[in-house]
Amino acid sequence: MKYLDMLAKLGIGNAHPGGFTATLKQFEQYPLPIASRILEVGCGTGRTSCYLAAQGHDVIGIDIHPDMISKAKMRAEKENASIQFLVGDASSLPFPNESFDVILVESVSIFTDTDKAFSEYYRVLRTGGKLFDREMIQYKPMSTEIIQEITTFYHVEKLWDLSDWSALVNTIGFYHSQIDGPFLFPKSNEDLIEHPDHYQQMDVDSFLDHTIWEVIGKYNRIMDSYHQYIGFILFIGTK
Repeated sequence: MKYLDMLAKLGIGNAHPGGFTATLKQFEQYPLPIASRILEVGCGTGRTSCYLAAQGHDVIGIDIHPDMISKAKMRAEKENASIQFLVGDASSLPFPNESFDVILVESVSIFTDTDKAFSEYYRVLRTGGKLFDREMIQYKPMSTEIIQEITTFYHVEKLWDLSDWSALVNTIGFYHSQIDGPFLFPKSNEDLIEHPDHYQQMDVDSFLDHTIWEVIGKYNRIMDSYHQYIGFILFIGTK
């Protein structure tokens, strides 16, 4: 079982760098314009999208994983949120040019064709619109063996470091951009305690599926063993 499949089966809504705590801190530090038209790319089970809709924004969520979208729709129904959720790929967004005021991304770009994804973010943003993308990075150099273990687990092509992200940002065309961080990952249980997800929807057979527990065990071992090597950044770009 892949990492993303495990997240879908457990209905996890905070599986991005810094958890939901970082999401809320981001919105506090960088308030979004009132009644923005927002696209959340890689919306997962829709936790952030529903939060933004409750703040009065017009939100569309897109994710490549159909099970995630199904659970996002169920979450929106329970939270009485009016949101359009679609199955789709970050590297080929099904929207016209200049469709959104804000593109929000939380740990998605490294799981797809990152260069194409950033080009798509830029394309569907309106002039003057903003992209916010929080992504995992290689915090400091590590051995080839560690890199191989982490990239194999997450099924990503490589671990980007700060210079990789800076180089990409400079080629896309955002006229004003900044990178906050890098930051180290907090302990995951801190986020769960501070911001429990009352609308998490787990598949009924999850606790009996040993493959899920194998993936969780590998994840915990990687985060415990290599926490000093991996962190995250927040990229902010204006079109």
